[in-house]
Amino acid sequence: MLAIAPFAHADSLSQADRDMLLEKLEKIQEAADAKTDARFGVAIAAFRNALTSDQAALELYLKCVEKQQVEEQHKKPQEFREWKRRQEAQLGDVGFHHALRFQLRWLLLTMQVASSKKDVSTFGPEAGKILDEIFLDADKLADQRGYLRQSAVGSVFGQTYGLDGLNMKEWPNSPLDTNNIYERLILPSLRNPEKTDALRATWMRRIQQEGIAATTWSKDAGGQERFQQDTYPELMWQMETDVFHAGDQKGAALHMFQHLEKYASHPKASDWAKQFKELLSPRAATAKVKEPATPFGTTAPTPPPVPTPGQ
Repeated sequence: MLAIAPFAHADSLSQADRDMLLEKLEKIQEAADAKTDARFGVAIAAFRNALTSDQAALELYLKCVEKQQVEEQHKKPQEFREWKRRQEAQLGDVGFHHALRFQLRWLLLTMQVASSKKDVSTFGPEAGKILDEIFLDADKLADQRGYLRQSAVGSVFGQTYGLDGLNMKEWPNSPLDTNNIYERLILPSLRNPEKTDALRATWMRRIQQEGIAATTWSKDAGGQERFQQDTYPELMWQMETDVFHAGDQKGAALHMFQHLEKYASHPKASDWAKQFKELLSPRAATAKVKEPATPFGTTAPTPPPVPTPGQ
């Protein structure tokens, strides 16, 4: 057995010492992995059961809050009951129940990603599905957007089941981290000449969702007008720039030219013109070009505008 000797002089590890340490290290790692698997297994079972209904999700939420307040913070049961009375309106809100279930779904997906060696973009379709369903349920979730933007692993569910230590740099923390979900998980696989139509369609879905967040979920009366006048044109420009770099240079260039004509008074119009000029320079044309069906210089259909919330 490797002994700890006084530090009288420096010694090198023998091959036998190295082999023994590696063997012990492997056993330690196996034990740690087994504990993680067991913790994940308990959490997965609890979360899946909670997803069976709104009531089941709420019951698990209350169980987790009680565990943290009474057991871990050593508060009296009466304090927990008083907290429940104060939160009666929130706890009875259907939108809150739906938010709990979306958070649980994101936690399950997060654990799946943590257990996988695949690139995070592999899980883009499932992440996009959750995000799409959140916006389809936008009316009920209007008061829950702050909750849905919180870190899922740092939520009461994540803390109770020991998931708050998960740290995945490329994985979005919440199911409503719209920008990172699109930029890290969904759009990368579409940025190639063969998928520019899908890239543009996905961008349009993203813009529609950004519109809902800025209008339906905004308490600012002028939010919709500002989105249509300022944010929407900027997002449309970003979309065409992305499509240009992905390979549909002619199609994107035509849309960008029409965009500059339509939004000539936009505060960023000058910047867009400079960017467009740089894209048209020879050094920018490096991607394989996808020929559009409509010849350049003719009228091409522009993407549809963001629908007014409620339509």
